[in-house]
Amino acid sequence: MEHLAGFRVLRYDGRGQGQSPKPEGVYGLDVLLDDLIGLLDSLDWPRSHVAGISNGGCVALGLAAAYPERVHRLVAADCYGRVTPLLRLKVQSWLTAHKIGGPTHRFDVATPWIWSESLLNEHPELIDHYRGKAAGHEEQAVLGLLEGALTHHIDLARITAQTLLLAGEEDLLTPPHAMRAMTPRPADAQFQTVPGGHASLLEHPEIWAETITPFLLDPQVG
Repeated sequence: MEHLAGFRVLRYDGRGQGQSPKPEGVYGLDVLLDDLIGLLDSLDWPRSHVAGISNGGCVALGLAAAYPERVHRLVAADCYGRVTPLLRLKVQSWLTAHKIGGPTHRFDVATPWIWSESLLNEHPELIDHYRGKAAGHEEQAVLGLLEGALTHHIDLARITAQTLLLAGEEDLLTPPHAMRAMTPRPADAQFQTVPGGHASLLEHPEIWAETITPFLLDPQVG
């Protein structure tokens, strides 16, 4: 990752995504954390900065809450600590769309909640690209991820790591006002809006170099 030059970086595909296994079942936060801890233990990975976006942001928050000794500084983007009634309705609409019309119909219903208007206007070809990828998503993986996302509940008060919360200014799924309200340590945690929608770091990878790296390297933090 060019925007994290100088860091030793561990990236992995979470359960149900990429090249990781896609078993049947609900991919709740406890399951995803067990997967991550197993990976870290197998690599003898040291205490580290942890960053994630969307469901990965929830995993990052959950790791910092459940295993504070594993996390130095925490960056969580476009995510949530608990499922609000409104968020539940949004995600359930995706589940219904998937069950009725399959993965591409689910993608079409979810797209307005995920991507920013500026991206849709300037790079519509990216939507076609991701829609094509969605067509190949396996049934049990989609159901496991969405059903699991509806169970996430994180005790944010247990987070002791210095935290940066990032919210895409056009994010309709987990909007800035919702992320600002979930700040785990109001006196210490930093909150910042960034360009983009719910996939802000994908739309604007320069956020890593401009915002995240300075936070991780700032000697005044922590």
